[in-house]
Amino acid sequence: MSKILILPIIIFFSILNSVNTIELNNLNTTDYEKNLNSATELYLSEKEIPLDILVCLVPKDYSEFELYYGTTYPDHKMAQTGFFYETTQKIFEQVTSVKNNEFYLPSLKLISFADGEFAEEFIEYLELIIGMDKEKFCRAINGKEYVNHNPIKYYAELNKCE
Repeated sequence: MSKILILPIIIFFSILNSVNTIELNNLNTTDYEKNLNSATELYLSEKEIPLDILVCLVPKDYSEFELYYGTTYPDHKMAQTGFFYETTQKIFEQVTSVKNNEFYLPSLKLISFADGEFAEEFIEYLELIIGMDKEKFCRAINGKEYVNHNPIKYYAELNKCE
């Protein structure tokens, strides 16, 4: 008789454990990861990434940047696509071509992560942004934490921003 009662109890706890695991995974997924996942799904389905999702691809810190740049790593599902490069280009073009002011500060934040293989392109966009309005650039970076990160720091000094 006890064997008959043990099986339903084991099944009950197994179900309860799987529900808790799903809930924990959802809690551990950050807003940035959710946004990144939405953007990658739209990209893979060849749909336009809405501007509110695009602007939120700009990382706030290095851990978020690692997730974003991680889409280029060989073991990532996006590795064989141009997702990282195309979306960064779209972010910068919102400032340089469309003149969308909502992307101005985020684009500078993104440029502050310039490093390695993509640094040259990021710096080209930075030079273009500064060339559009040097005073606006200097005002925009004033008091921002990323003013201490190259290449922003270098260009702030070069342009005598105070």
